[in-house]
Amino acid sequence: MKKFQYLFLLTLTAFYLILNPSNASAEPLITYTVSMPFPSNHLFEVNLKIENYSPDTDDYVDFTLPAWRSGRYDILDFASGVQEFSAEDADSKSLEWKKTDKDTWRVKRNNSNFYLIKYKVFSGEFSIRTRGLNDECGFIDASAVLMFAEKLRNKSLKVNIIPFGNWHVTTGLNKSGDSENSFVAVNYDYLADCPLLIGNQTDLEFFINDIKFTVSFPPDVKYDADTVLNDVRNVSKTICNFWGDIPFEHYNYLLIRDRFDYGATEHINSCVFSISSVTFTNKDRYNTFISNVAHEFFHAWNVKQLRPKGIAPYDFSKENYSEEFWIAEGMTSYYQNIFMLRSGYLTPEKYIEMITENIKNDIQRPGNYIQTLAESGFDAWIKHSANTPNKYISESDFYSKGADVSLLLDLQIRNSTENKYSLDDVIRTMYKNYPLTDGGYTNADFIRVCEKFNGSSMTDFFDKYLYGPDTLEWKKYLNYAGLDLKISYDPEKTFAGISATDNGDKLVISYIIPGSPAYLSGLDRNDEIIALDGYRVRSSSLNSRISDMKEGEVITFTVMREDKLREFNVILGSLKKANYKIEKYEDPDDLQESIYNSWLKSASE
Repeated sequence: MKKFQYLFLLTLTAFYLILNPSNASAEPLITYTVSMPFPSNHLFEVNLKIENYSPDTDDYVDFTLPAWRSGRYDILDFASGVQEFSAEDADSKSLEWKKTDKDTWRVKRNNSNFYLIKYKVFSGEFSIRTRGLNDECGFIDASAVLMFAEKLRNKSLKVNIIPFGNWHVTTGLNKSGDSENSFVAVNYDYLADCPLLIGNQTDLEFFINDIKFTVSFPPDVKYDADTVLNDVRNVSKTICNFWGDIPFEHYNYLLIRDRFDYGATEHINSCVFSISSVTFTNKDRYNTFISNVAHEFFHAWNVKQLRPKGIAPYDFSKENYSEEFWIAEGMTSYYQNIFMLRSGYLTPEKYIEMITENIKNDIQRPGNYIQTLAESGFDAWIKHSANTPNKYISESDFYSKGADVSLLLDLQIRNSTENKYSLDDVIRTMYKNYPLTDGGYTNADFIRVCEKFNGSSMTDFFDKYLYGPDTLEWKKYLNYAGLDLKISYDPEKTFAGISATDNGDKLVISYIIPGSPAYLSGLDRNDEIIALDGYRVRSSSLNSRISDMKEGEVITFTVMREDKLREFNVILGSLKKANYKIEKYEDPDDLQESIYNSWLKSASE
């Protein structure tokens, strides 16, 4: 072929591809379009268009909606909100489809290699930060709203949002350049980790090392913008400095107004908070918000980049089991308070008070003596039951117990190395050695890194506190920092072992301590207390009535259980209430003083 003929063909081919970009590559083109024409009906309307895709062998394409979302280890069954599903080909002709399980819609293969999937999703779950739509705003966690085809999961995609009215979109997704509300993602997993807030939120910005951070405030919430931005930036910068690098191009703090101002979720370059109308005007609630900022932002590294093997990659179809959640969540809870210290929002004295409360909760929790910390992470998906307080290690399982063990581990390494190394060195080394692309880490990997810095075997530590239900030796480890745990006891008081809550005009048993007199009598949770020794009682008078009696005295509870009147005789016992107090040694040695000062160093020092 002559040179000019070859160049002519190249030019002709290039010109053709410019006019027909969909033919420029055999790669499938995936486009989501989400609209919300009538927000008051709580329905997102979704179109999923796939072009240039022909299944290799199958005569169908499966479209799936995840069963859970990242950051919450619960099967949430998002498919329950889907309605009016349909499928069309390139000529707008209907394609055959059927459901093969609760989360999967199977669409028959067509010759045009084009699929247009349409459906609506009922969205009323703002409080669990999955999907929400009303006449004030919309929120989308893609795993709760946007279906995907497993064989196309790693393909790039585009998302077009059609906001209602004059609403705008705030998200961690990059813009496509096509329009203000058009975005791109490298694959579905990235999309599922970049929630979208759609409404009249006010987006305010600050910068750390030339990285843009956006805080999105909902309307009708009072706040001092300068104060909030300064505090969020302060905590964020402290954490960025700790890790030494920033694994994202930009970051978003997305705030959703709710009745309650608790709950937050981490994502790969954003986090979502539930806030109320008083979050920024009530001092205690605002401090809790800033503390939650520390927790969720720390997750941008620990869990979003440094990830347990059990959730790397995510399997959105079912439970993802892991014994390492205590590191992902519990250690993050530990560092949450450490960074409140380091950024100046906690004093050492206040933090020690918090540790004291943690000790009381740890010791008094019955499940601590039954289940191990490793097991609690594995059982994260099944923890919700009436017996949870008795069977599981803590009210928030691997979060609080994981934080407690992380604290002891930090002090252990500091003491063993004469304060040369700490848990800081361990977690930063884990981050460098186990990147997300390598498929995650295990407890064994973590223990090896701990032992490297500790300078000796830590088998005994982890056998006791990770793989065994041993009581945490608080006094021993706090001593390493020159702190003395003192326990005192109040005089004995008459004790039944029962807690009850007023529910309207009913008094209902909410908790019974295992092994207590009430427990041994046969009383049970959810029993409605009709009378105590023939007299009506309320929650405010129940304990005072019992405390006026003597050990060994028999009292009779008349209760309604499953619409049947029952009586239970309780032989009262006695109980000494334990009081815990941590005091700093007056004359600590040099190592204790060094550990105390470096461990509890605050921004004011």
